[in-house]
Amino acid sequence: MASLKNCPSCGKLYLETGRKVCPACVEAEEEMENVVRNFVRDHKKATIHEIVQGTGVKERIVIRMIKAGRFIETGIKIEYPCEKCGHMITRGKLCEKCSNDLVQQVAKAAANANRRLERSDRSHTLNMMKNR
Repeated sequence: MASLKNCPSCGKLYLETGRKVCPACVEAEEEMENVVRNFVRDHKKATIHEIVQGTGVKERIVIRMIKAGRFIETGIKIEYPCEKCGHMITRGKLCEKCSNDLVQQVAKAAANANRRLERSDRSHTLNMMKNR
């Protein structure tokens, strides 16, 4: 069901039907996307900074377009910083090292949680046996 919302880009009210911004901003973003796509086709090794300088499109919009995979069909890989360490990457949110670190942290946290749960279960069992 559609709901009335304020557009996060321009602040105008619009009827949300699946898109996260109003129709006018969708159209403006599509125009910016075409400008960026044309620039990237002509400048295959361009950095995000060079794209921003060459097109006038805001960096956050260029990064959002890259992360959304808007340039995959062009075959061009544009680098942007890992959200954790800043290392330049071409896909995802984290570089391989940060991604591996996160996986290890989650595995370690899960193992710790399992150990605490086992201790808690043993304590509960011992208390039950004492209370008989």
